[in-house]
Amino acid sequence: MKHIKLSSILINRLIGLLIAAICVQGAIAHDFEVDGICYNINSDGNTVTVTYYGSSFVESMFYYSGNVYISSSVQYGGKSYNVTAIGNDAFQMCNMVTGISLPSSIITIGNNAFKGCNITSFELPKSVTSLGNDILNGCKSLESIIVNNQNTVFDSRFNCNAIIETSTNKLIAGCKNTTIPNNVTEIGRYAFIGQDVKYIEIPNSVLTIGENAFSGCQLLDSICIPDATTFIGASAFYYCKAMKKLTIGKSVMNIGQGAFSYCSGLQVVYARMPDPREINCDVNCFAYSSIYNVTLYAPYGSRYIYEVIDPWRSFSPILQYADVPGDVNDDGYTTAADITEIYDYLIVGGNYTHYYRMDVNGDHSITAADITEIYNILLGSD
Repeated sequence: MKHIKLSSILINRLIGLLIAAICVQGAIAHDFEVDGICYNINSDGNTVTVTYYGSSFVESMFYYSGNVYISSSVQYGGKSYNVTAIGNDAFQMCNMVTGISLPSSIITIGNNAFKGCNITSFELPKSVTSLGNDILNGCKSLESIIVNNQNTVFDSRFNCNAIIETSTNKLIAGCKNTTIPNNVTEIGRYAFIGQDVKYIEIPNSVLTIGENAFSGCQLLDSICIPDATTFIGASAFYYCKAMKKLTIGKSVMNIGQGAFSYCSGLQVVYARMPDPREINCDVNCFAYSSIYNVTLYAPYGSRYIYEVIDPWRSFSPILQYADVPGDVNDDGYTTAADITEIYDYLIVGGNYTHYYRMDVNGDHSITAADITEIYNILLGSD
């Protein structure tokens, strides 16, 4: 009897949950819908914001699809409304959306507006003056970003495939084809989060890399943080699991919590900071990156400091290097022995301790061209 009674209680609870779910699903938060687009009337009574269908963005995941065209104005109830904003979460996780066309009446785009959409291109109208966080997060198919050249707040200078805040030179949002211009001073929060970036060069003009800037870029192979950079935000490179090589510039003074956590593919880290004791470095910045199996190169003469300071002392092995161009074997000099090191690698193959120093010409591959580069250095012609 107890078993039957318990089953009845469970059934009643399940029925209650089902009824609640139906009620929630039936709740409609948007004010009206025209041509498949949902709108909320703004407080001025004359303008509207594009929003998700139903009571939350979850209900819109399969509501919006294909190429979405948004008009600059809509008619409803005998009245005309200007469309001035894309609301928070409006198209979030709508992975069936393959295109977005925005009118020049849009002024504001809210948080997570197009997060997870399957769009290949995005054009920011001239009228937009305010952008929320995370607007293009997880748009893995995104290849092109254009800002209308009449926009006075944002730009995509030099056809860089990114959105840059003009007055601050801060990169707001990028994609897998972004080239960061050499006058950008900050990579903003969430700028590349969830993008399929395989390689990107950060110019020496960048002083700050914001929180979650490259978080979830699972194809990113390597990254070189330039010497001018002073700040790396929390989770900046979180879960970049394909990243094998990391270089941290000599001027970095702050590394946030989890900045390089879950980078499980790491093989070598070049830390160019002369004294890690002067850095505000969270002890968990390399959490779950198995750094006890990762080689750390410290500046010549600084290895003993790195060996006693968290989190650096957890790396193994800890070696030191000198900033000598073409010094493949890390003996502090450029000689014919460095050519031999590359030659042996190319002919014999295998895993070499100095593998990541062999890319002398910086083209992200190890070839005879690197031998030529050292030869030119020895001749004094480079």
